[in-house]
Amino acid sequence: MTMPELLTAMTILAFVISGILAVYVGGLRATNDMNERFQAQQNARLALSSMRTEVGSSCSVSVPAGGASVTLGLWDSTNNVCSTTNLVSWCATSTSGVAPFGLYRQTGSTCTAATGVKRAGSLTTTAVFTKVTASGTRPELQVNIPVDANLRQTSGTYTLKDLITLRNASVS
Repeated sequence: MTMPELLTAMTILAFVISGILAVYVGGLRATNDMNERFQAQQNARLALSSMRTEVGSSCSVSVPAGGASVTLGLWDSTNNVCSTTNLVSWCATSTSGVAPFGLYRQTGSTCTAATGVKRAGSLTTTAVFTKVTASGTRPELQVNIPVDANLRQTSGTYTLKDLITLRNASVS
């Protein structure tokens, strides 16, 4: 084999290997992105499941303007009344005030990222909670949790939605 033939073969080989490497790196990045999205969605589903249990057994709900938090009054089964002191709050916030936001749970009437227990992350907005009341029915809490682990892309937002009835609340 002559030197020009060897250089030509090496150039072709380098071109093919760099193409294979580019495809491999792209695949790794896609796999990592999907794994991050799946984990964020799974955490949001687990948080919603936990929230569903608490909201369903609550007797009162308070959602301030903006829908970034909700305070639940829990049923006092010992005294068989709606407790005004046994409260749980959920909030969508972040320590920096910008996305990505987290979903936090805290006992009491207030909830912050600094003192709450983080249940889910990668939320794209803080407007998560809406109180729904209709005459002749129990109050309900509408929960919309938009999750996206990759905020640089506008496609791929996964939104969990649920309408939860407060079973221990009185009919309005």
